[in-house]
Amino acid sequence: MSTSPLPDRQERSGPSEDGTGSPCDAGFVRPRPPSTLSAALDERGHAVGTWVQMNSPETGELAAAAGFDFVIIDMEHGTLDLPDAAHAVRAVQGRGADAIVRVPSTDPTMIARVLDVGTRGVLIPGIHSAQAAARGAAAAHYAPRGERGACPCVPGFDHGLLPWDRARQHADATHVWLLIEHPDAIADIDLLAAASAAAGATALVLGPFDLAVAMGYEGDHCHPAVRGALEQTIKAAHRAGLDCVAVTLEDHAHASAAAVASWRAAGCRIATALLDRYALGHAYRTTLREISRLD
Repeated sequence: MSTSPLPDRQERSGPSEDGTGSPCDAGFVRPRPPSTLSAALDERGHAVGTWVQMNSPETGELAAAAGFDFVIIDMEHGTLDLPDAAHAVRAVQGRGADAIVRVPSTDPTMIARVLDVGTRGVLIPGIHSAQAAARGAAAAHYAPRGERGACPCVPGFDHGLLPWDRARQHADATHVWLLIEHPDAIADIDLLAAASAAAGATALVLGPFDLAVAMGYEGDHCHPAVRGALEQTIKAAHRAGLDCVAVTLEDHAHASAAAVASWRAAGCRIATALLDRYALGHAYRTTLREISRLD
């Protein structure tokens, strides 16, 4: 059975002058909206996202509806498997925000399968060296730049309705993020950043909690040594022509805003705030605390 896309399909934004560009036309493919993350960077100069770990597409849908530019769907520390992540991607992107999936490892097969779902981007953990960075980024790109297996009939390409040249354009615009969360990565950060850029990564992501644990500070992500290592990463990313994504870990609005402002000042155009279970747990606890004072 042939796996080539259906023939003579063109992506059109609406009716053409001769009236043939309507959804009733056999050649019509509904155009996909532009990346909300890229649009935010172009229009405002910065973007803000959030994290979803809970196995609920509605949580991601709610985050998108609230106005976040992107939502990171966490397969590493959440309870989501691939079908769960696929549902979450559709919920987030169906409500108008970019989905970025954090895969559980550097496994190239999982990276490719997540991208086949149609997510706008992928966040790859476990990047401890320049070699790991190059392998991770290569897994997210097709040849000749990378090693991602190619199939035209995947959900991300409208199940084969999208012509391959247009599918390649969408694939080439994927946000490829590499997570920096270990002292080994910091020790060789300039080489790692250069290798990341050469292999097609678009950003390095700061992993403050894991880095603080690995550095022996028991998760104290505000420790000056941890902050210094993360700022070193930002500078290396900029030298390599990459963006840097700040991950803030505060549990309420004012502290989150202050943290985002601090990282923007340090050079991060992209930042995250809150995490679904953390925000919900904090809301439960603080509300119950206030109610208990009524007794």
